[in-house]
Amino acid sequence: MLEILQTKNKENYRNKITELGLDFETTFVVDATDEGSSIGFGIYHFGIDEEYEPTVEVDFVQDNSDVMLFDGIIRSILFLAMMKGIDKARFNISQTDTLSKLGFVQNNYNCLNSITKFMSKCKSCEN
Repeated sequence: MLEILQTKNKENYRNKITELGLDFETTFVVDATDEGSSIGFGIYHFGIDEEYEPTVEVDFVQDNSDVMLFDGIIRSILFLAMMKGIDKARFNISQTDTLSKLGFVQNNYNCLNSITKFMSKCKSCEN
């Protein structure tokens, strides 16, 4: 069974976080596992946008070319941000076409202005 959860021990991701030029202490990781085996992950941090509003910044997604896994990892990160009261997202990832196809962003921009509005489109996400 697929689970996507924030990892408690991000040490296994230290090299990737460093490679991305991020601060290890203020960066978070969600890990996607299937029957205990890691099949993907996402790296993110919280920041402030140009309008001085808090944002979640998605910095990396390893999805093994599985669009459904990609979608799940992004939605998990957005849900965690929403639980912290953050309503904006910025995507600093290379999969811009996939982001657009899945409706996370419009016109190939890298921002989602309302996580709450986006998640309300999905009936299971509302709960």
